Amino acid sequence: MKISLDWLSDFVTFTECDPEKIAKAITAHTAEVDDVGEQGALLKHCVVGKVLSMSKHPNADRLSLCEVKTDKGTKKVVCGGSNLRVGMKVAFAHAGARVRWHGTEMVTLEKTKIRGEESEGMICTAEELDLTAEFPASRERVLIDLGDDDAEVGTPLRAFLGLTDTIFHIDNHAITHRADLFSHIGFARECVAINLAVWKKSKKKSAPKFPKDALPFHVHVENPRLMPRYCATLVQIEKLGKTPEWMKNRLIATGWRPVNLPVDITNYVLMEIGVPLHSFDADDIKGNVVMNAAKEGERITTLDKTELKLPAGALVLRDDLGVFDLLGIMGGLRSSTKQTTRSLYLHSASLDPVSIRRTVIATGHRTDAAMVYEKGVPPMITEQGFYRALELFLELIPGAKVISKLETYGKNGSPKPIELSHERLTRMLGADVPAKEVERIFKDLDFNIKAKSHPSTGSGQDKLKAKSYVITPPLTRLGDIKGEHDLIEEIGRMHGYDAIAPKLPEAGIAPPKHDPRLNQLRDQLQDEGAVEILPLSLLGSGLLSKAGMNPKEAVEIENPLGEELSLLQTSTFPGLLEHAGRNLIHTEHGLKTFTVAHVFAKGKPEITQCGILVAEKSERDLKHEPFLQVKEILKTVLGKIGYGFTVLKNADRLPFAHPARSAVISVAGKNVGTVFELHPSVQQAFDLPGRAAAVLLNWSALQVIPAAPNIAKAIPEFPGISYDVTIPMDQKKEAGTLIAKMQGASEFLENVEVVDLYSPNPRSAMYQLTLRFTYRAKDRTLTENEVQKIHEKILASTR
Repeated sequence: MKISLDWLSDFVTFTECDPEKIAKAITAHTAEVDDVGEQGALLKHCVVGKVLSMSKHPNADRLSLCEVKTDKGTKKVVCGGSNLRVGMKVAFAHAGARVRWHGTEMVTLEKTKIRGEESEGMICTAEELDLTAEFPASRERVLIDLGDDDAEVGTPLRAFLGLTDTIFHIDNHAITHRADLFSHIGFARECVAINLAVWKKSKKKSAPKFPKDALPFHVHVENPRLMPRYCATLVQIEKLGKTPEWMKNRLIATGWRPVNLPVDITNYVLMEIGVPLHSFDADDIKGNVVMNAAKEGERITTLDKTELKLPAGALVLRDDLGVFDLLGIMGGLRSSTKQTTRSLYLHSASLDPVSIRRTVIATGHRTDAAMVYEKGVPPMITEQGFYRALELFLELIPGAKVISKLETYGKNGSPKPIELSHERLTRMLGADVPAKEVERIFKDLDFNIKAKSHPSTGSGQDKLKAKSYVITPPLTRLGDIKGEHDLIEEIGRMHGYDAIAPKLPEAGIAPPKHDPRLNQLRDQLQDEGAVEILPLSLLGSGLLSKAGMNPKEAVEIENPLGEELSLLQTSTFPGLLEHAGRNLIHTEHGLKTFTVAHVFAKGKPEITQCGILVAEKSERDLKHEPFLQVKEILKTVLGKIGYGFTVLKNADRLPFAHPARSAVISVAGKNVGTVFELHPSVQQAFDLPGRAAAVLLNWSALQVIPAAPNIAKAIPEFPGISYDVTIPMDQKKEAGTLIAKMQGASEFLENVEVVDLYSPNPRSAMYQLTLRFTYRAKDRTLTENEVQKIHEKILASTR
């Protein structure tokens, strides 16, 4: 963003005159100034000249010999300009001037001879003096044409063109949270607070009188949240008029291209006040005006003649003919101001910044207006910008007069006072800023501040006075001042961070211990299709009893919110059951859930427990038995984080577990949890229609056991041969014992794994077990015949 020093001087008188020092102070206190640009930097040694005579160059057809009147007398010049004529006022560069040779590289002019003829300077094009914005028609051999009169011949060109300004290039990234700083008035306020300037006295201006006549159309805002503030009126004009030079110069200096007077005024107000505005040709609006969110696929042709396909939610204005304005980004071509425009609908709005941001991303149409709106324009700035634009309309546009009442919606808001203690301010900044300085800073930033003193704790001579402040932010800062931390930042930057003595923090540099295994456990459980839930760690005795647990073992809360939240959880199991009882009915077949939490019990240390629950709505087949599912999940998950485990018969009878389907999980010889199917009584208590099984894993006990590193194995050099064999099995026999017996039967048997279980009735004593046998040799490719012999021998040994 570009800020003009001359424009700032409309509001303040600078006590510091060096632009470099001003830029340095702004960088230190407010926002980084990337560059300080001097307008007309190439115009030193350049003056207004007048061509007195011209003749053809004897040695070049496209060159002319000229005599030019300057401040240093008449100069002889060789020139190749295509529009050169006698009597023409030109931009003349003396020897010693720095110019862009043919608009490219920089050169310093010297007195020289061109094709044998003496040349004492140069008649310049706009490209050669970096004046293309001021003279867009001057290109290549087309010279800058300053007219034919004799006025101001010999005047320094910079003064003649009014290019005496200094431009600060502000880094926008430093002010993304400061909508008030996208304006000159905002930076003027900062300059006062930094002690670079003092305010100029300004006359109070009264708002114009609005007629009682209604607009020719009704304006309706469908969603007030998306447009919290709106001001509009109708202005009648005789013609568009011509933008005054002073306004053109300021717009060009800050990076704008003058278009026409109404558009230039709105752009001028954007740079001065900080709110984008727009004026429509009111005669192009057909029917009532509605502000709402666009539907997916609606289209608009914007002022730059680009047809946009709008995303759902884009903020628009529409009439009977459709969308005519893409709010906050760019107006529509249909309703734009033209030379024939005689009735202007001027409006100013505060808009939802999130909606603007989403529309910019969806359409890829980024504009200066969108850049400001996505920061969140405060309602007060919306109102100020509207009245300033209306003032300029009435002052500059020929025959302009307001012909409708003020269409206004919403309020400017009311800031909330924030209390800040001086002690906290000092502690947070690490410096004791005097109270008078604190009050001055906030007053210069337009905050309302009231200091109050109150006795501190202590007695006798130690009973000192402690000060605090009640600070109310201005309406222009509603978007970024939320709490005392924001107030402390304001004091810190205005007081000067360089004025705060640096102090190294007193803290250890040893990195904290980090164990990623618990996060890995969570990730792996989610990969297996389990959903993590986060129930409260507080429960009641009723839920514990319902889950088959003893409430007397739970730690009681001294001041509970109620009976249902009076105990600390002794296990993650009740929370999983309660969730399943509510949500199992909403699933297709069943659910898999898990939770990781701290659990507590009387007389026992606090531990971290991982609970996993698999519940089925109905009995499907043996492969989907919850007990087998939850055991397989645990095997996969623990294996991926470096743990192998064995399942041992559970000697302890758990009241909430099925008496015949409960086992202990053992890792490295230590019991770290249990896996079990729910007791039928618990299953019925929670209205679970099918079977359910759970794992309660003591993570605190498991994490002290070192995890085995996952070591990659080389890809086998020779192919393997696999057979799938289905054998009948009795539920009373352990498949693991059978597999273990097979594993060592041959050196070529690489692996035996279960690939399927089947039984038409899951409760039947018999079932079909499908095993996959993989055979492979390390030094050669096995033949089918030798593998079949080995395979039959292994099968025969198990019968």
